[in-house]
Amino acid sequence: MKNSFTFAGLLFFASSSAAQAGEACRSAKDMIRMVDAFYGADADRVDIIEPSVSLKMTGINGHPTPSQMLFRDGGAEHYLEIDEAGQLQNIEKVAGLSKDAEMCRVINGEIPEPVEGDTTSANISFLFPYRRTDGEFTVEELREGAKDGSKIMDGVAPGGLGFAVPGLKAIALKRVSEDAPIPVATFTRKGEPVDVPISTFNSDQFMRLKDIKSAKADMLTIQGDYDLSAMFKFDPEDMAEAETKRLAALVEQPAE
Repeated sequence: MKNSFTFAGLLFFASSSAAQAGEACRSAKDMIRMVDAFYGADADRVDIIEPSVSLKMTGINGHPTPSQMLFRDGGAEHYLEIDEAGQLQNIEKVAGLSKDAEMCRVINGEIPEPVEGDTTSANISFLFPYRRTDGEFTVEELREGAKDGSKIMDGVAPGGLGFAVPGLKAIALKRVSEDAPIPVATFTRKGEPVDVPISTFNSDQFMRLKDIKSAKADMLTIQGDYDLSAMFKFDPEDMAEAETKRLAALVEQPAE
């Protein structure tokens, strides 16, 4: 399960849901707002978590994936590379640019001519990993990190559209790599174990903050190497259904 959220027309792909229309250049205002919210956040918003944003672009309708994005800010030009997987590199460099800046798709060193229809799809992913890696977290620390991430997300949406931005209501515990052991999470209250529901997808584990609160846990201890992040809310039933489908698909795969 990816910890990502794609805005339906709220960001710079405003002509349709996560798709860029045929104009090569457009206002970068909303893009800059998003990057500023993540990489220009106040220090007290990023002392527990280390938020980041990534943008993956893919050419559609027979159009190639851009090789670069050009940001024009007054007389200055800033080129950001797009790698072979479509990932926009060094997105944090957009932070601090003028809201009057524009951005342009670049293909093989040239800004393409306008065309009919959509040319590029985009997937925007937001991550909110907890900074510490010692495996000991107070529940208050978990909640505060999620609260900070939610406030950063509030700065992403254009003015007046904050209601459309989801809050961070859960945590995700993942292996550091596909070959690594699955980390073990233990919740306690005053040193005694308490039961907190854990949803799983593949080897990833997901816990809702409201379930942690209901269990009256005050500490989380993690054994093994891990990645721990605050994440958007999820439905345990939907998660269980997705895991069932994933396992069924594995069983149905023909033997090689």
